[in-house]
Amino acid sequence: SSVGKVVGVQGTITPSSTAIHSPLFHTPKKIKTSSSLFATSSAATADSNDNEDKRSVMSKLRDEGGKFTINTKKGAFNLFGLYYCFIATVLGLVWFVELSACQFLYWLTRGKVDKKRRLPITFSHVWGVLLMFFTKGFPKVENREILVDLYQSKRPAMYVANHNSWLDIPYLGYAIGWKNYKMVAKNELGKVPFIGKAIKVGGNVMVDRASRKSQIQTLKAGMNWLKNGVNL
Repeated sequence: SSVGKVVGVQGTITPSSTAIHSPLFHTPKKIKTSSSLFATSSAATADSNDNEDKRSVMSKLRDEGGKFTINTKKGAFNLFGLYYCFIATVLGLVWFVELSACQFLYWLTRGKVDKKRRLPITFSHVWGVLLMFFTKGFPKVENREILVDLYQSKRPAMYVANHNSWLDIPYLGYAIGWKNYKMVAKNELGKVPFIGKAIKVGGNVMVDRASRKSQIQTLKAGMNWLKNGVNL
């Protein structure tokens, strides 16, 4: 492509610690019959199966995350997961202030300063690096020389990565390095505290996956960033 180069990097990014996610189990439904005795028996059986399911799920979760793992409607957490969320929130408060300052600057100058929105991307990158530092979660990046060769050519690129956990965003930023880059994010993330503000102020590309028009606009916005020398 004359716009940018799509680079495939084969390798692994392995965290030293991770939070745990697990699908929730399904609670068996109780069956009502005309016989109260049979209904009571069915309910007791369902409760027994329910308890067995709970014990089985917790046993598997604690095998992965340790004996202090807890299960919630939003997913499972161990002590590291709780600590990770705490550090992310504390750093996020400072990050929010920095993003608000950028937002005020762009309003005051009517967008004439920092047109490529490098400042909020840098502040977001700092948040990710500090988060990995305090949680000892720096990844191991293999085949980085491919990116070094790309940077020497001074061409922008589109980076495509799997998205499997909370750590993927800071890991992707860490792999790219201290460059100006824009994320493509689903529209719903705009409502998430800290993250939503970072997406909007940083000029990242947002897409409404239910709208064909939005998908076309996303494609155009991404191509424009690449043409202006900004990674995607």
